[in-house]
Amino acid sequence: MEKSVKLTITNEQSELDAIVNFVENIELEWRLGPKTTGEINLMLEELFINTVSYGYSEGGAGTVEIGFSLSDGILTLEFSDDGKSFDPLSIKEADTGQDIELRGIGGLGMHLIRKLSDKIEYKRLNGRNILTITKKVD
Repeated sequence: MEKSVKLTITNEQSELDAIVNFVENIELEWRLGPKTTGEINLMLEELFINTVSYGYSEGGAGTVEIGFSLSDGILTLEFSDDGKSFDPLSIKEADTGQDIELRGIGGLGMHLIRKLSDKIEYKRLNGRNILTITKKVD
């Protein structure tokens, strides 16, 4: 049986608490477990903060939609925003083997998301960036 829920919020950093509460409610209802929930919150925090910080012109209003579905042990997370067109998969892999002083700034958020997920896809559709992340859950 497939379960699905969606959250729509504004592109303001103060909405981060709403995301955390939303994920915690899903954890309880869907029994995802604290490890999975922690990983989801980490991914969403990275995506949301970067979207709010860089996806809109200063003072530009917008919406972010976060959808979850769970079917046969596969959790699908869809993160959608109406900000500037940007494919986060275009960010090259972070060289975590390099000394921290020599690494460039940025890219570690997507590195983290890649490591915590099983599959990531991006598309731009109807003026929205849509990042779909799938993850196997126990």
